[in-house]
Amino acid sequence: MRWLLLLALLLAASPSRAEPESLAAFRIAPAGREAPASLLIPGSHQPEVGLLPPDPAIFEGRSALLLESVADAEDVSDLLRAPPGFGVLDPFPPAERRLLEAATACARLIHEPLSPLGLFLALLAASQPPAACPGLPAPPASEGSGTASGGDPWLRLLAQRRGVPIQGLETRREMLLALRGMGGDAVLRLVSRMAREMLGGGAAQADLAPLDALMLQALLAGDFDQLRARMLAPMAGDPLLREAFARQMLDARNQVMARRLAARLSRESLVVAIGAAHAAGPRGVVALLRQQGFTVTPVRIPTLRP
Repeated sequence: MRWLLLLALLLAASPSRAEPESLAAFRIAPAGREAPASLLIPGSHQPEVGLLPPDPAIFEGRSALLLESVADAEDVSDLLRAPPGFGVLDPFPPAERRLLEAATACARLIHEPLSPLGLFLALLAASQPPAACPGLPAPPASEGSGTASGGDPWLRLLAQRRGVPIQGLETRREMLLALRGMGGDAVLRLVSRMAREMLGGGAAQADLAPLDALMLQALLAGDFDQLRARMLAPMAGDPLLREAFARQMLDARNQVMARRLAARLSRESLVVAIGAAHAAGPRGVVALLRQQGFTVTPVRIPTLRP
């Protein structure tokens, strides 16, 4: 999936139109010995207007592009199905319930009693382009469609053109288990926030929504701590939800990603693309790799000019 999984971020600033000539990234190498260096690019999972893709030369000599996750065929229905008699929609007020019923019908999950995870995925799938579901607001048009814009889709395209394999750092099941670790009540409150944003005409899910202008500025400057703080800011009114989200959807997943990267970085030269919030702070992937003995150096990489 991509994404996994986050909240709406709505700020008043207009999107930046500046096109940077370089992007913030990290060079990773095992400390104290000769080994191939890799490149870690914190970025966005969606195309971002004002964020150009990196120069394709970054894939020269790389053995793979690693993304947070890629589509897999693993059966996760056991995580999406609730016990019989479980009324997942019962806590929601009427307007939100109608929207969620439409989303589950659109996602073809209405025939099963849904778990909170199932409800979350149904709403997420029904709210992202190109979905067009009866009873739901139309997904926002992709601003700047047809123009060069950075993000995971462009990295995928560049890797495919170079014949570089594309692999995932975590499976769909692992991502869902991290979400479930927030607790069913927290997941339902997260779904409620997403539903309210959709009913109000806002973005439904931060990890898959375009970055706001200040987050984009932080990304371009390499200020990933600020970007993480802005991602969590909309949950300030629900401290328990914010803590659960940061613990499970950021910090716990960072541990998994860093562990898997460490197992490969000692022997391969990779391009690694993760959501920018995963690079932030003492529990971020960058800090965890340094703790495991890797030299992680901030660098700027050139972009692909239109």
